[in-house]
Amino acid sequence: MDLRETLPPKGSFYKLVVELHQTQQKASLLYEDSGVTRASGIITMVYSKDNRQFLQLDNGLEIPIDQIYALNGLFSADYSEC
Repeated sequence: MDLRETLPPKGSFYKLVVELHQTQQKASLLYEDSGVTRASGIITMVYSKDNRQFLQLDNGLEIPIDQIYALNGLFSADYSEC
């Protein structure tokens, strides 16, 4: 049986994003961008725009937090591609 750590249903990655930003630890994530996309780097900014929360990586990439499927091995409960 394959086990993985998941967020609770309707859970958010926001708390983990803020923690990684504050501690300047590397973030490795999967997110939706016209298909599942990988990204990694240091989170340089966490902000809100148009009633959505975003993170920005050190390479300038901006990702809506609600589009993240997995972050540092923690998966959203509804992601089933693995």
